[in-house]
Amino acid sequence: MRLRLGAALVGLVLLALAVPQALAQPNARPAVTPKAGYVVPPENSAGLYPVSGEPIFKARCAACHEPAVGRAPSRQLLAGRSPEEVYDALTLGAMRPMAEGMSPAEIYGVVRFITGKSPVPQSAQGPDPNLCKVNGPLQPNGPQWNGWGRDLENSRYQPKPGFTAAEIPRLKVKWAFAYPGTKNTEPLVFGDRLFVASLGGKVYSLDAKTGCVHWRFDYRGGGRASMTVGRLASAPSGYALYLGDDRMFVHAFDAGSGKDLWSVRIGDHRVGRITGSPALFGGVLYVPLSASEESQGNVGAYGCCTFIGTVVAVDARAGKIVWTRSILEATPHPTRKNAAGTQMYGPAGGAIWSAPTIDTRRGQLYVSTGDSYTEIDHPTSDAVVAMELKTGKIRWVNQVLKDDNFMSGTINGPLGQRGPDYDFGSSPELVNLPGGRSLLITGNKSAIVYAMDPDTGKTVWQSAKLGSGGASGGVEWGSATDGKILYAPLADRPDRGRPGLAALRVTDGKTLWQVDAPTGVTCNVPSGRCLPGYSQAGTAIPGAVFAGALDGHLRAYAAADGKLIWDYDTTMPVDTVNGLKAAPGGTLDMGGATVAGGMMFIHSGYGGSAGANNLLLAFSVDGR
Repeated sequence: MRLRLGAALVGLVLLALAVPQALAQPNARPAVTPKAGYVVPPENSAGLYPVSGEPIFKARCAACHEPAVGRAPSRQLLAGRSPEEVYDALTLGAMRPMAEGMSPAEIYGVVRFITGKSPVPQSAQGPDPNLCKVNGPLQPNGPQWNGWGRDLENSRYQPKPGFTAAEIPRLKVKWAFAYPGTKNTEPLVFGDRLFVASLGGKVYSLDAKTGCVHWRFDYRGGGRASMTVGRLASAPSGYALYLGDDRMFVHAFDAGSGKDLWSVRIGDHRVGRITGSPALFGGVLYVPLSASEESQGNVGAYGCCTFIGTVVAVDARAGKIVWTRSILEATPHPTRKNAAGTQMYGPAGGAIWSAPTIDTRRGQLYVSTGDSYTEIDHPTSDAVVAMELKTGKIRWVNQVLKDDNFMSGTINGPLGQRGPDYDFGSSPELVNLPGGRSLLITGNKSAIVYAMDPDTGKTVWQSAKLGSGGASGGVEWGSATDGKILYAPLADRPDRGRPGLAALRVTDGKTLWQVDAPTGVTCNVPSGRCLPGYSQAGTAIPGAVFAGALDGHLRAYAAADGKLIWDYDTTMPVDTVNGLKAAPGGTLDMGGATVAGGMMFIHSGYGGSAGANNLLLAFSVDGR
């Protein structure tokens, strides 16, 4: 088990989105020094700053958080997060532009006003209480769900789940693990190991059968992009675990021990991040870049917008950048000034929120892109883009919606018609059909699914409009396919659309069946996310498909007709293997269920508060 030492000795602050104090064992490890630039100013004898954060919050933050605007969390939700998480957002993360010009004391004051607590330096968290007694060799030939979609085609289909569709009603929680962060990664299965990372800045290697901890790595930053494991001769175990984080760093760890092998920063945008999972092929990591710039709509001092979706190819052996390719040849240029007198820029947008798809036969990778942020023409927003694997050269672009210009907030918002915010958040799925024909299929927030010719990019078919779609509706994080049927989760709101699950024939897009998500069920997730929609990516096995709802319910449907065959409320409190009693789960979003070796794993708690409502649940037949 390892902790990471920063390169510059500038002070001591560790992200304290830790598993609750009952799980910590202080003084078991040496203190950890962070990277340069993270400085904790001295506090007074009372442990608090004399600066009041309330007027600063009302002047700088209330416009987006009180009440909540767009995707911004409400002040009520922010109050449930740890002071360290809020501090990090203001100093390292998405809200850094909002905090520009503020003194450390003012930032601390705002954090204390929101959470009621001050972020203070801490010593490193001690060893996890449930360490594995044996740390045997990796099992590369064992069961796997490796990467976002399990395979290079991003099918999200497990042909050998280790249990049958008929056994799904007997699935029970075998073990649960509590860990920090909110938008944590989708679980990765590699033999008898399970790998997860968190926005709390921790990477875990767990035993898939018991949940004991093989190793943990603490680092500055957070991760919600799913990870991948690949062979690496220089790693002590022969395999490396790769992670992209919210500071645009890519990390490589020894999969067997957690040893830090290398890290490289692949972008420098002030609010850039890695949300989509890196794809590994031929010794190269293909990493998509996104940013939180869309959330800066009410930050008058922010010169918006300058981010354009990008893919970076990284040598997986040494962490060297092979090539970098923006989806747009044009670069952002000065356009106008906003009402606050700040210079605006464009074109911008087209963030890549999802994992690239690899086409080994054609030597291509495919990415789907987000909306435009400005009124300046952006011909590769809301599009599927094909790139050459070796060079990143763009081979074709299919833009399904032009002029989808959208930002949360109005000060920096685009001129003219706004939205409707129908961007792609899901990976394209490469489906190989009999006779050598292939289709590239993906849906977006319009609640429409598109199939394209991977050779030319031409649209072959598009589905009927399956729901209302919208900024938080339609197909959000991804569908699943068994090669014959595509299962599309729909995140629509019940008062304006059709939340549920649709099954489409892959050859022509015909709707085979569509079921509505149950409404009126007990909901224990934080206010504002008690919705029945299936925003989370779907997962398919022979005879069944799993869909996770924002209200915390994980359900399984029969592949043949959509009949509901299993329903589990992941918010129900459970005792965890690392010592937390009656720990609750939360909302289900982004990364879906992963299945391998007779087990199913799900992270429950996306968007929840730190230290609570964040669970990793492991299911097996009868809990065996």
